[in-house]
This record gives sequence, C-alpha cells and structure tokens, in this order.
Amino acid sequence: MQQLLQSLTVLPYPAQALIAIMAIAGLWFGSDKVIWGVKRIARKFGISELIIGLTIVSIGSSLPEIFVNISAGMRGVDDIGVGNIVGSCFVQISFILALCVLVGGPMKSQKSKLKRDGAMVVGSIVLLFLLGLDGSIGTGEGLLLVLMYASYLYYLLVANRTKWKVKKSDAHLMLSFVAFTFGVALVWISAEVLLTVGIHAGRELGLREGMIGLLSGIGTSIPELSISMMALLRKSNGISLGNLLGSNITDPLFSLGIGAVLAGGYQVSDFLLWQAMPVWFIASSSAMTVLWFRGKIDRGFAVILIAFYLGAFAVFLT
Repeated sequence: MQQLLQSLTVLPYPAQALIAIMAIAGLWFGSDKVIWGVKRIARKFGISELIIGLTIVSIGSSLPEIFVNISAGMRGVDDIGVGNIVGSCFVQISFILALCVLVGGPMKSQKSKLKRDGAMVVGSIVLLFLLGLDGSIGTGEGLLLVLMYASYLYYLLVANRTKWKVKKSDAHLMLSFVAFTFGVALVWISAEVLLTVGIHAGRELGLREGMIGLLSGIGTSIPELSISMMALLRKSNGISLGNLLGSNITDPLFSLGIGAVLAGGYQVSDFLLWQAMPVWFIASSSAMTVLWFRGKIDRGFAVILIAFYLGAFAVFLT
C-alpha cells in the first residue's frame, strides 16, 4: 500500500492535482455512504431521528477530518493533522458560512441556542489552545476532548428528549452494512492519497507542514459545504448554520481528540498555536458576537468574513 502511495509522487504535477481532486471527491462520497448506511441501520432498530441527527450525521460529516488526523499522526506529521482541524474549522466558520449567506440570504439564530452552541464553538478553540501551550496534545488530553464531546452530546439528548420520535424502518440491513463498510474504506483510502500527494506537493513548494494541514482542511470541509448548500436549496437556513456550528464543535473535540488517542498524541507547532489558532478564534468569536447582538449574519458581514479569510491565508503564505 505504501509503495503504491509513494508511486503517486513521481507522477507529473497535473496528474497529482487530478488525483488530489479525486481523493477529495472520495472523501465526500465515502462520508455520504457511511452516513446513508448507518442512518438506515439505526432506523432499522428504531433509533430516533433526533439521535441520528445529533450523532451519526454530525460525526459522519467529520469523517474526513477524523481519518486525515489519524493517518497524519501515524505518519509522524502531527502539524498536518492538527492543521487540518484548524484549517477545516476556520474555512467553515468564515468562508463557507459567508458563501452560504451570499447564496441563500441572511442566517439567523436564536439566543437560547447560541448560548449553548456558540459558547461551545468558542470554548473549544480556547480549550485546544490551552492544551497545546506545552507544545503537545497528549493521549490523555485527547481523551479529555472526546469525553467533553460525549458530555455535550448527552446534554443535547437530555435537553431534547421530548422530541424523540422512534419509527422502525424496513431498510435492508445487509445493503446498509455494505454501504457503511464501503464508505469507511473509501474515506480511509482517500485520506491516505490526499495526504501523500498533499505532503509531497507542499514540501516541493517549500510550505511548512502546518500550512499544508491548513490547506488540506479546505478539502476535508467538502461534506460540510455540501450539507449546508443542500440545506439552503431546501430553504433551511437554520439547518445550514447548525451544521457549520456543529462541525466546529465536533472537529476540535471529537475529530482531533480521537485522532490524538489513536495516534498517541500530537506535537503542536508555534505556527499553529500562535498564528493559525488566534485567527480561527477571531473569525469564530466575531461571527458569534454578530449573531448574538444582531440575531443574524447578513451579506455585508459575509463579505468581511471572506476578506478576513483570504487575507489571513495571504499572510500565512508570506
């Protein structure tokens, strides 16, 4: 497997670019099949729609980040794993959020939900920063992140228990299991291919590994972009915003946490700790502040978010 992956790096650059695009498509398609399969399995056994949405969909859309994190940790390129999470969350809470607003109109949020979810979004960044101050996020700290995410999910389930609706499905169990297995395999292979090609291209261009990670985060955000845009087409701006907020909680807590546990921890560079994370914090806290005081994010602020995102990356590349 490793020999086959390394053979990709000797291909011409246009071919490598095409393979990277195909790997990103594989991440999206594989994640979609995992979600589809597990949702059908859950419904087969009468698990409620609420639980499916809060757990399976939110975690399923983060599968690219999870697999890229684990793979990066096992390869010893920790900065790419951590950078992938920072880059993915940063692009979602700024560029993708702004793009959704420009396409579908203002996004609104209730203060009651913002107290919970908005605080978790900002709090997750602060916690990640504090844990990384010593230059690493160890296995125990990764477990702490996972437990915090599990506690958050438990709170959501308890708070919404009156909305549980259990309805069994006649879904074919074997077909659902095949779709799930195929999806996991495709996401894993796609993550390995994207990392191999991305690491090689980034090093050839002289980019630091943290920057490679930030750029890879754009690719692994495809599922969240797809879900948010689909929600907009269905006139569900609330779902679109909820998906992005939920992903910005799932990724730093669960995706990075489970990656740290399985990969034996991560080293965190000064670039990610003192440059990338603060910029991510500024974008997130600004979006949450605007939502809190104005009740919505309009097109004017969306343009500011896009400009901020592009400006930050221009600075990072210099």
